[in-house]
Amino acid sequence: MQGVRNITCVFAVAVVTAAAGCGGGGDPVAGLAQSVDRARAANTLNALQTGLVTLSLVQVDSGGADGQDLAAALQSKDPTHRYTTARPTETGVVQVLGGGAGPVMLVAISEPAIEGRSAHYVAAWQGSGTTMYYAGNAPPAFTPEPPAGAAWGSTLPQ
Repeated sequence: MQGVRNITCVFAVAVVTAAAGCGGGGDPVAGLAQSVDRARAANTLNALQTGLVTLSLVQVDSGGADGQDLAAALQSKDPTHRYTTARPTETGVVQVLGGGAGPVMLVAISEPAIEGRSAHYVAAWQGSGTTMYYAGNAPPAFTPEPPAGAAWGSTLPQ
């Protein structure tokens, strides 16, 4: 019965979202697709934030582990994602960069590349008491200093 309720809720949200997309005379399918993209990005950012919290605990326990060790520790605490030091190629994969005594960056794909559209990457960088977030169509480059640029910000991307 819980499954039917979940499907009904998802369907209701989809109908409401599609109806909202129809209001401005625009393409309702595009409006729905944009809402789905935003939901996926929000879900991926939530996973990255959870990863950063878990990472803070892991770093305290490990005394400054490197990226490979951090990825393994995160994997043991979060089996819902795959943590690696390699660039993500699909959703559900989180790249761990940095570590040791320096900052850490988690990178994931919120929307895979399809039909000529490039993948959408989201990232969270944390170091020196600062957290920065990224949203863009290219994978971000790791830097030991707080990242800057149009795709980076100190608040969650919308």
